[in-house]
Amino acid sequence: MQTRTFLVTIAIIAGAAGTSRADFKYTQQSKVTGGALVGVTKTLGVFSKNARQMTAPQLSTTMVHGNRLRTENSDGTVQIVDLDGRRFIHINPTTKSYWIQTFDQLKAQMEQAREKMKQEQAKSAAKHGDAQNVTMVPKFDVQATGQTRTVMNTSTKEMKMRVDMLFQSTDPKTQADLEKSNASFWMSGDSWYGKVAGYEEVRQFHMKLAKELDWLPGSVGMANPQMTQAAAEFRKNALQVDGMPLLQYTSFGMAASGQAGNEQAQTQQKQDEKASKDDSTPTNSREAITKSLGGLFGKKKKQQQSDSNESSDSAATNSQQPPSTPGSMMDITTEVTSFAKDSLDATLFDVPAGYTQVQADTSGK
Repeated sequence: MQTRTFLVTIAIIAGAAGTSRADFKYTQQSKVTGGALVGVTKTLGVFSKNARQMTAPQLSTTMVHGNRLRTENSDGTVQIVDLDGRRFIHINPTTKSYWIQTFDQLKAQMEQAREKMKQEQAKSAAKHGDAQNVTMVPKFDVQATGQTRTVMNTSTKEMKMRVDMLFQSTDPKTQADLEKSNASFWMSGDSWYGKVAGYEEVRQFHMKLAKELDWLPGSVGMANPQMTQAAAEFRKNALQVDGMPLLQYTSFGMAASGQAGNEQAQTQQKQDEKASKDDSTPTNSREAITKSLGGLFGKKKKQQQSDSNESSDSAATNSQQPPSTPGSMMDITTEVTSFAKDSLDATLFDVPAGYTQVQADTSGK
């Protein structure tokens, strides 16, 4: 469920400005197309239905009617965002039931998660005897390439974006280790935006929702808190882009940034392999951070080399789809398959008659 929610949320990045009031509806397909996790899911797919579903195409339909937005997911579930009522309505047609989560409840839930994270960090610092206070600072880059392309019979322009969540620490020694590793979590997007009449209503809706939630990234539904932060920064900047995203290639992952050239790559590879093979026990938090990052990067690089070969084969059959981003944990392709600005039945944005309200699902699944 988290993966599906993530795909849907990433796909609803708004664009064009406008003030007209009109209904709008569009359908899009999202699919995991590459990254290190693809190899894992291929292996697990033999044993797990959920793993197979992760890489299967996910269809969703989004409708906007005034201050309500309805999203129909590929598994049949429905989510309605009610701005006036400041709530999310989650509907399950299979069980003919629904549950409600208010904006305030979501904020409280995320605040509890942040407090829990702070407590865990404090415990870790006390255990290792140093106040490392590692935080993540976003670095955002956006570029209009000037490239054009026809998508859905619409002229589009390319916009590339990237956000890096950089590690920083108040402890000088820990900060020095972090700067040496140049480690970061990141998210990148290669999107094609086009002018579509009626889509401005979607953008206005998400601007209002973002204001209500204070840019809270809780709806992203990602298990990794660092990538949730990256997605929030990505979404905030994407709201300023002019047009509807008709085709998007999104990647996210973890990498040692600032490296270029074969010599640096070979040096980093040797360091990664050494770190991944080191069985010694860290004596403090700085060593623990360096060891864990080195081991993870070593595994990612080996997976990246394997994925690179697969990407080359894929590019031969689909020249329009870019290869997997180096160091990516997951690549996602999202494309709009239809859109219309016809009037919508207002009852679509209410709980169906005869449905039973159940206790709110706060499991995050």
